[in-house]
Amino acid sequence: MGKVDHKINLLLIPFLLLNYSCRENETIKNIVCNIEKSINVLPDSTFMSDLRKMQLYDNWIYFIEENSRELIGINSNLNENIRIGSFGLGPGELIDPRNFFLQGDSVFIVDFGSMSIKCFTLENTYVNNLKIKFVSEQRIFVHNNYLYLSSFNKSTKTSLVRFPLTDRHEVTSKEFFGNSFVFDHPFQNIIRNKRDLLKGNEYFYAVSDNLPIIEKYNYKNESRPELFDYSFVPIIKENIRFINSKPYSPNSYTAFVRDSYIHKEALYLLISKQADKFSANTVLRIDLEPNFNLNTIYRLPGEIYSTFCVDDNSFYAFNYETSSIEKIKM
Repeated sequence: MGKVDHKINLLLIPFLLLNYSCRENETIKNIVCNIEKSINVLPDSTFMSDLRKMQLYDNWIYFIEENSRELIGINSNLNENIRIGSFGLGPGELIDPRNFFLQGDSVFIVDFGSMSIKCFTLENTYVNNLKIKFVSEQRIFVHNNYLYLSSFNKSTKTSLVRFPLTDRHEVTSKEFFGNSFVFDHPFQNIIRNKRDLLKGNEYFYAVSDNLPIIEKYNYKNESRPELFDYSFVPIIKENIRFINSKPYSPNSYTAFVRDSYIHKEALYLLISKQADKFSANTVLRIDLEPNFNLNTIYRLPGEIYSTFCVDDNSFYAFNYETSSIEKIKM
């Protein structure tokens, strides 16, 4: 975390000559946020180590707790929680859960340990599992019974894959698509084409963790009508300068987008500051309609956050230093 050992020039990428939007000269709000409530022990009296992929669903916040390897839900008042799944080798147990998505009254947990998606009801009843060949630690989503995730394919030079969730036991069909970024080393192409995929109404959005680029994709024909380059943001400029000052290694890279989220046609990006003193407490709000527009830069009250989600008035974020969930007023 915060480790920097990759030298790149993010400003001189030829594919950025493609159609993209930039709103550098528009008025951008800067807001310093305050904590409304914080807990470092869950309501069931257990502690937290680190959390993955916080998501808000029907006024409950869901996340994977790293130490217990369980999916946990907590209400938005932070005073009641539930647990879904448990560690084990059985068909209804989890070995290494890294991702999940929610649909209806069910949650689908991506278990890297068994290379499968395991379905549970929100009341913690195991339903079934589906064997898969592709996994991603980045954010994923479902649209029309297809799971969309980020996965670089060396043969097709694509960055995204989708497959149906209608197969009964094992995924047998898949579709590769999406533009990939081209770097100066083959291994860089593999490790740096990661993206969070965020589901909008008419389009979905791909957020790179190491390039200041957001891609807009069409569900119908999988075209990419627009790119947004936000390298003009001061913290991104500073990150680029710092990263470029460090020795280059083809086997690693620096990710400065810690997490991202979509809420009511706005994207929220949790940005880390790559410097001698590492921090991760800046959130960019980027409006999506009618065009990409950087609306607000938020400063969260703590120093290092690892994941977050958003509602109309608040951030819910995990403070990595204090191992606490914070409800933060926007």
